Amino acid sequence: MQPATRTAPLSAFRQFQTRDLDEARALVARNFCGHRLERQATQDHFDACQHRAEGQALSFNYIRYGADVEIEPGELGSFYLIQVPIMGTATVCNGATEVQTGAGRASVLNPDRHTRMRWHAGCEQMLLQIDRTRMTEIAEKLTGQRLRAPIRFAPDIDRQQDAMRHWLSAFRAAVSAIDQGALLGKEHRLSQAIVEEELIAGFLYSQPSNIEPLLERRASAIGSPYVKRAQDYMRANLSEPLTVITVADAVGTSPRNLQLAFRQALEMTPLEYLRAQRLNLARYLLQEAPPQETVARIACQAGFTHLSRFSAQYTRRFGETPSQTRKRRVLN
Repeated sequence: MQPATRTAPLSAFRQFQTRDLDEARALVARNFCGHRLERQATQDHFDACQHRAEGQALSFNYIRYGADVEIEPGELGSFYLIQVPIMGTATVCNGATEVQTGAGRASVLNPDRHTRMRWHAGCEQMLLQIDRTRMTEIAEKLTGQRLRAPIRFAPDIDRQQDAMRHWLSAFRAAVSAIDQGALLGKEHRLSQAIVEEELIAGFLYSQPSNIEPLLERRASAIGSPYVKRAQDYMRANLSEPLTVITVADAVGTSPRNLQLAFRQALEMTPLEYLRAQRLNLARYLLQEAPPQETVARIACQAGFTHLSRFSAQYTRRFGETPSQTRKRRVLN
């Protein structure tokens, strides 16, 4: 009995299949960007294939080359690219980081870092292409902050980490929905936008990045609507001289009700929450502000008026002084 033929994902969305290296290079470049593509062993069976389903800010892709190939796109520029092997292995270099991907590892390419890759013979991958502008928009919405630097993810994706396993399951579910004729098209435009935003936000929460200090993993259900409103208000005004009274006034409740709501939902006071968010913002700024920016100025931008008190609180929270964080950023 012949073994059942495996159907590749997104097979209804085939872009091309070719045994010609130059044709494959040109056709993949049409959807991604110009790149160098070279075979590493002439005896390999080169058989390139791409399936691609385009959404609004995302595109879902399946790619194989068959042979052992080296790919060098340089900087991607306008998009992030998440690569998840479904068969075989690849070596991926994004910036100074090299990742060996396969059953336990995937990769994400940062658009402002030079990329080169080697897909080993038999490697097949699912690729999620995410528009860089949309990624930034959603990140700023989640953090409540205007980002000063590009979002940069750790290129190495641990597929066994709990949050990432959950995200990969959501990614596979989206691909399955597309294969079943759902999610794409005018009649699914609203659900498509929701799924895209959930995939982008989920990845931001799941994968380590330079904006991790600003991302808050909120409880799934918060008892009082005032807590959510107060969180949003404080995060949008971290540099302002806020008090419990000003926050309570802004969200339409009394200071006492706000205190009780925060205790019940978060087991902390509004001012403890405010201080934690200011420290998170300070850490982000220390890591991303230009070298000429001083620690004192960064503390002020994060809402701290007393430098020594800020330094003590920062050290307790992060296990290093603000100057140590700053020095590490300058050296990098």
